[in-house]
Amino acid sequence: MQLSVTVDFPDDICKGPFDHARLEAMMKAIRATGATRVYWLYYGEVAAGDPRRGNIWATHWATYGPQTIAVLGEPLRAAVKAAHAQGLEIIGVLKPYNGGLSGSYPLGSPEAKTGSPLTRIGGNIQQVIPFLEEHPEMRLQRRSDGGQSSPDATIAEIRLTKADAGETRLRPEHLRLWVSDDNFQYRPLELVPTGSVSVEEATREVRDYHGNLLTRIGDPVRVIRLTGLEVRSPFLVVTTTWSEGDGDFRNTPLGMIEVRDAHARRLECVVATHAAAWIQPRDFRTYGLEFDLGFGHWAMTLDTPWVGVEGDPRQAFSGADEFANHTLFGRGPSGGFVGIALGKNVYLPAAPCEAYSEVKALWCGWVTAMLDAGVDGVNLRISAHGCMSDEPEAYGWNPPVLQAYRERFGLDRIDPAKLATVRGDGYTAFLREASMLVRARGRKFHVHFHAEAFRPGPAFGQQNGMPANIEFQWRRWIEEGLVDEVYLRTSWFEAAEDPLDTSSTGRSQLAGMLADPVVEEMLGVAGQRSIPVTLNRYIGRAAGLAEYLDDLSLIARDGRFAGFDVYEFFDLAQADSQRSELTPRHGRLDGLRQRWTDLTSQ
Repeated sequence: MQLSVTVDFPDDICKGPFDHARLEAMMKAIRATGATRVYWLYYGEVAAGDPRRGNIWATHWATYGPQTIAVLGEPLRAAVKAAHAQGLEIIGVLKPYNGGLSGSYPLGSPEAKTGSPLTRIGGNIQQVIPFLEEHPEMRLQRRSDGGQSSPDATIAEIRLTKADAGETRLRPEHLRLWVSDDNFQYRPLELVPTGSVSVEEATREVRDYHGNLLTRIGDPVRVIRLTGLEVRSPFLVVTTTWSEGDGDFRNTPLGMIEVRDAHARRLECVVATHAAAWIQPRDFRTYGLEFDLGFGHWAMTLDTPWVGVEGDPRQAFSGADEFANHTLFGRGPSGGFVGIALGKNVYLPAAPCEAYSEVKALWCGWVTAMLDAGVDGVNLRISAHGCMSDEPEAYGWNPPVLQAYRERFGLDRIDPAKLATVRGDGYTAFLREASMLVRARGRKFHVHFHAEAFRPGPAFGQQNGMPANIEFQWRRWIEEGLVDEVYLRTSWFEAAEDPLDTSSTGRSQLAGMLADPVVEEMLGVAGQRSIPVTLNRYIGRAAGLAEYLDDLSLIARDGRFAGFDVYEFFDLAQADSQRSELTPRHGRLDGLRQRWTDLTSQ
């Protein structure tokens, strides 16, 4: 049984700079827990002329990125030397689909020009690697839905649907509209809406982030119609006049909102709430909103009293330390308003498509760069921060994918299941090449098995952070003998198995996860081939420390596992710009060291 720790270095440099001495201290701290392996996430080269270069070190929250890179150079190379000096094995982790961050700066904000020149509805994407900035068409592309989706359309009617037919205190006259031309510092309309309230049959099913069924097709639901409008602004916020009392108009934003033009034609739109990625929570009056980023599936109550957000949301990330039973992304109050923007995003923010030969060449170049850095193995991870969307199932319809589909199936009408097979074959072809590159250097090839997402019909939250419409052929990878080790993830994206605003549902408890049929199958298939399996577990978000240490004990006694990986070092100890030593976090280093000592001495 092997203990390991993952380092996601961009997180570590948001609190303080790193030099060689701090890197040495990091590796000594990891070694002191009893760990013998480090997993290190790789984000591309740093040399300006290198076609494999990354630029995550320049993001607004990686405060000490430039300072650190100036001293260390490309971090993985420095980490290999530091890890080996402490007798630690180091595995480079590559996220092929991570071409940047999904988060955006509002178009009208001062930061907009500091992000990528690539935009999505509402803002400039915060970070996109140079390759995708040069080839934006190689990002995962949206299918053609038809219908009207022009941001220049005029909204004549807004329909607000409650998840059920229960009574509500909300009436058209209690609603207010705010607008903006650039998704920044919205202004109120001097308008008291008029319309109607009725009970109708639901025309679509609604499920929340966690897969809970809120509305069935045919269920009675209460609908508020705001009519006689003439809203031409591309960005709109709907809020209420209620400043006290318990709200009752509840649904997901996606299930709640529908907008129509003067001819009653539905207008395509994306939605937003307080939730955002990396700059959050958002206040539309003083800043701007984050549209189409997966938060449209979080259930919210529209008539919740809302007083706005205190402080500057741009500073919110730096104060976020504890996330037990919570998700890092999207934290903040969920209710009081909903944002609407016309149109649909043509591409996912920063997720490349595997069907392009140029993309596969980039990926293989990254694998080669990690091997050149001296890693002891390479691990491929699917989940990434560049493919977040409310509608991941709408993407993956790139021209070379469709061409391969038609060559294989000869059909004009696209079957998503067959499309997923075509794309899955393409990813497996890359995985074969990566495996050959790694093994040719005498190194071990590892892959992530995402038990939360590699399953039929995952809940939205299990799919979040993953490209959809692709079959990740994990059984095939094993059967073809491509894999030396398996790294098993059971947690939903950023450990968000449980709702933010309620007590734990138990989804994040490890014993339940291990009883999941998909997890059991993955362990069984790997076990039949005697492939070592390491379990990944978030220490800062999945559970409190006592439960986490018990989880470590549980895995250490489970003969199906060869390792336990602590994710991530940032939650164990952090740098500080004011002192040279790393600051331990919440007794976790000591707790791990003591528990591992107890386990290994038995």
